[in-house]
Amino acid sequence: MIHKNISIKAEGSLKDSHLTTYILDSYEELEPNLKRPLVLICPGGAYRFTADREAEMIALHLNSAGYHAAVLRYSCAPAIFPTALLEVAESIKLLKEKAEEWHIDTEKVFVMGFSAGGHLAASYGVFWNRPFVAEKTGVKTEELKVSGLILCYPVITSKEEYTHLESIHNLLGDTYEEKKEEMALETQVGEQVPPAFLWHTFEDKTVPFQNSLLFVEAMGKAKIPVEYHLYPEGNHGLSLADETLVRADGSGIQKECQSWMPLLKTWLHRMCEKNKKMA
Repeated sequence: MIHKNISIKAEGSLKDSHLTTYILDSYEELEPNLKRPLVLICPGGAYRFTADREAEMIALHLNSAGYHAAVLRYSCAPAIFPTALLEVAESIKLLKEKAEEWHIDTEKVFVMGFSAGGHLAASYGVFWNRPFVAEKTGVKTEELKVSGLILCYPVITSKEEYTHLESIHNLLGDTYEEKKEEMALETQVGEQVPPAFLWHTFEDKTVPFQNSLLFVEAMGKAKIPVEYHLYPEGNHGLSLADETLVRADGSGIQKECQSWMPLLKTWLHRMCEKNKKMA
């Protein structure tokens, strides 16, 4: 496995922003030149920090299913939009540049995010083709395209009825009043957004499930394929929802929600097969 920390810098980045890779080896006895799909993971943390619960263990689960993975420890407050977005773009750029060496299938790259990291992943989905992203990253827009989004109990809207206000304030800082409407991502969905997989819980009091629902409805109006799972029970921030990532107080296990990862793997397989047929 290629397991290393790589500094990721964009305009406004903090000194500790970096990408941790979980790149599977190429095995001579199997298919030595096999190119694998990759999932770029953005942990949550209210744009205040990046949570460990939604980082390495997620990457290892994806590895076990045959996917390369990478975790982006993006810049949080006091860094403000679009710094973290540009760091995602820089990460996609790097991963595609390393595609031959690391045996990455560049037609099967996905961006995954949890909570505020879900907002970041969804932001990439709606903003990736804006001219400023390519200009700041120094590549052609088409090189920044990804195959799909994976949004886990994501912050989506900035509208006060359902938003997670701390996340949006941390993301925008002093530009909050100027840019808050733009951060209602459900209003930014168009044909540029790739297919998506989402899951949430009905009982989530931190980031209400209506965030996911707003995005799903916008995807439906834009006729973009989406898979959405709403579980009736479970608090916010469950990650895998199993014994691998129990919190210090013993919480974090929700058996009803543990099916999300198998469902995701089925969706990823279907997406990769679809892309293979289109190639």
